[in-house]
Amino acid sequence: MKNVILLFILLGTIAKGQTFYPANPSGYYSLDSKTTVKDGDTYGYFGNIKVKQVDSNRIFVDFYVCKGAPSYNSGSFQDTLLYKNGIAVHTTTEDATCIITFNFNTSGGVTLEEKTKDLNNGCGFGHAVVANGF
Repeated sequence: MKNVILLFILLGTIAKGQTFYPANPSGYYSLDSKTTVKDGDTYGYFGNIKVKQVDSNRIFVDFYVCKGAPSYNSGSFQDTLLYKNGIAVHTTTEDATCIITFNFNTSGGVTLEEKTKDLNNGCGFGHAVVANGF
């Protein structure tokens, strides 16, 4: 019994301060954004991400985001990305300043952050489409 308690204390000490990431981020993710529907048009950002783990270090990502009415400008890509410590990063040759970071977390979600020089036309997406959110 004493050894079991010692083991739990040791495991707790080792795990303290460490962040655990999902070993396999495969799945379907939807953008958690406030949208409203009026006269059949959707206002506000919506989109989805489909992820399939290729091997322990790579994931395939099928990404789509839409700005909504009235323009319905959108952005999308399919890419195989390196995956390490819950992070994957997408870049594109269309915009050398484009970096989209996918941060997968243990809550079953993914947080996106887009960095680009021009948010109005960055990453090869439609006008003013930005890939940020949960």
